[in-house]
Amino acid sequence: MSLTSSLRTVPVIAVALSATLLLSSCSSGSGGDPGGDAGTASSAAAGERVDGGSITVYSATVRTIDPRQNHGFVGRALADSLLDIDPETFEYKPWLATDWSVNDDQTEFTFVLRDDVTFTDGTPFDAEAVKANFDGAKAQIEQGSGWYIQGLFDFYAGTDVVSDTEVVVRFSEPNPAFLPTIPTSFLSILSPASFDNTLEQRQAGEFVGTGPFVLDSYTPNEQITLTRNEDYAWASGAAEHDGPASLESITVNFVDEQSVRENALLAGEIQLAQNPTVEGSKQLVAQGFDLYYRAQSGNPYSFVANFARPLTKDIDVRRALAKVIDRDTIQQAITTDIEPASTSVLTPQTYGYADQSDLIGFDLEGAAKILDDAGWVPGADGIREKDGQRLSLIVVNWWEPKAVIDALQLIKEDAAKAGIEIELVVETPGGSTWASGEYDFLYNNATRADGGHALYGQYTDAFLATQGVTAADVTEPGSDLSGIIAQSFTETDVDVRADLLAQAQQIIVRDAVRIPIFDNVNSESGYFAADPRLHGLRESSISELVLADAWLEQ
Repeated sequence: MSLTSSLRTVPVIAVALSATLLLSSCSSGSGGDPGGDAGTASSAAAGERVDGGSITVYSATVRTIDPRQNHGFVGRALADSLLDIDPETFEYKPWLATDWSVNDDQTEFTFVLRDDVTFTDGTPFDAEAVKANFDGAKAQIEQGSGWYIQGLFDFYAGTDVVSDTEVVVRFSEPNPAFLPTIPTSFLSILSPASFDNTLEQRQAGEFVGTGPFVLDSYTPNEQITLTRNEDYAWASGAAEHDGPASLESITVNFVDEQSVRENALLAGEIQLAQNPTVEGSKQLVAQGFDLYYRAQSGNPYSFVANFARPLTKDIDVRRALAKVIDRDTIQQAITTDIEPASTSVLTPQTYGYADQSDLIGFDLEGAAKILDDAGWVPGADGIREKDGQRLSLIVVNWWEPKAVIDALQLIKEDAAKAGIEIELVVETPGGSTWASGEYDFLYNNATRADGGHALYGQYTDAFLATQGVTAADVTEPGSDLSGIIAQSFTETDVDVRADLLAQAQQIIVRDAVRIPIFDNVNSESGYFAADPRLHGLRESSISELVLADAWLEQ
C-alpha cells in the first residue's frame, strides 16, 4: 500500500545549458522548468548496462559516515531502509519490507519483512533487528543526538515483534510524519550490534548495514573507499536493476575546493564532482557533462535565530533584518533559478508548504522605519544604537558553496544601509562559535521529509526551551505558534493538517522567527556533476545521490 497524501510529488531534475541554465531530467520525458515536469536528458541515451568498473568522486570532507546521524551519498550506499520512494511518482516502494499498513489513527505501523536479507557481516536481518533500530533511534535522541529525527519519537511506545518477519511500531499519539521518514537514511537499518558502539564510533564508520556497498576503508579528512556487496539481492522497488551493484568500487577523495573538483572532472581524472559552482556548472554542461540534483525537502537556507541572545528576542530587529534581504537579486545574480528565492520557511518540495510570498520582500525603507519606530538611532558610522547597545549581529555560516558566501556578502552590505551591522563567522559544522552560543543567527537549512516534522522539531515550546524562551516570547501576542505546530504534528486529517501548517508558516514568516533566504539544492549530499559515461544515478526523497544503480560505460 502507499499513503501518497503524505508526500508531495516532485521531479528529480538535472540541468542542460543553452543561453542560460535550463532544467531537465537525466531520466526521461520532455522539456520542463523548475518545479515542472521532468525534462530531456542532457547527455546521450545510455546503452546496455555494464557490470564492473570503478569510479572516483571528489567531494567536500565527509565527517560523519553513519547515515542516521548525517544523511549523505556515502551513508545511503551502505545502508538500506524498510521502504523506498519512486523518484518519478513518489509512491512508496518495498525494500527491506515487502508490505506495510497503517491503522486509521496512524498510531500503529505494521511492516512485513523480507526473509532473505543479511547484514554485510553475515548477521541475518529480521524483526528483532528492526526493533533494535527503532529502540536505538529513541535512545539516540535521549543521548542528545538524533537532530534529524527530533520529535519523531516523542510518543514512541515500542516495537512489537510479531514474528521473524513482522513488526508493529506503536505510538501513543498519531504520527503522520513517521511513514514519510521511513524511506530516508535517517531511519536506515543497521545491525543490532551497531548500537553497541558509541555515536562517535558510528560517525567514523563502525556500523554495519545491508546496503549495496561495504566500507572498505576510511581515512579521516582524506578518503573513503567503498567496495561492492557481492551478496546484495534485495534492491528496492525504485531501483533500475536487481542484484549486486554494477560498480566494483567507489573511491571518494575529500577535496574542499569547488574549482579543483570541477577541473578534475573536466580533465577526465574523476567521474563525479560534488557541488559545482554556478559558473562551473555552465562550463560542465556546455561540454556534455550531466548535473544531478533535487531541491531541498524541509527548511530552505535561512537565518536561524539563537533566542538565547537579547537582540534576536527583539521582534523589531528580526523583522527589519528580514526586509534587508534582496532575494530577487540573489536569485538573478548568484544562485540562478536552480536555487530560487524562498517563499516560506518550508520549501515547495515539502509536504505542508504554503506560499507566504506576500509577507516576504526587500524593503530598505521599511526596515529603517521599523528600527526608527523602535528607537534604534544611527550612529556616526551609520550603524544604529539603542540604550548604548550597537545593532551588531554575529551570523555563523557552516556551508562552503560560493553561492552561499556571495549571498551572505550581499545581505551584509544591504543590512549596513539600514543601519544593521553583520559580522560573518565561517566555520565547520558544530564549530566553536556555534558551540559556545556566542552568535545571533546561524545560516542553515534543515532536511526533513515532512513539513510538520520540520517545524515541530524546532518551534514548539519544548524545543525553544533549550534557548530559554517559549514561542509566545518571540511572536505577536495570541499567536499560539507552539500549540498550532503541536496540533499539526498529530493531526491525521490531511486538509486540517495542511491548514494548521499554513498558519504556522504565516506566523513564523510574519514575526521573522526564522528568516528564509533561498531554496537550496542539497549541495552536501545530492548535487553532483557527472561524467556522461556514468549512468543510473538518481536522487533519494531527501536529495541524496543514490549510487546503487550506477554503471560506467567502458
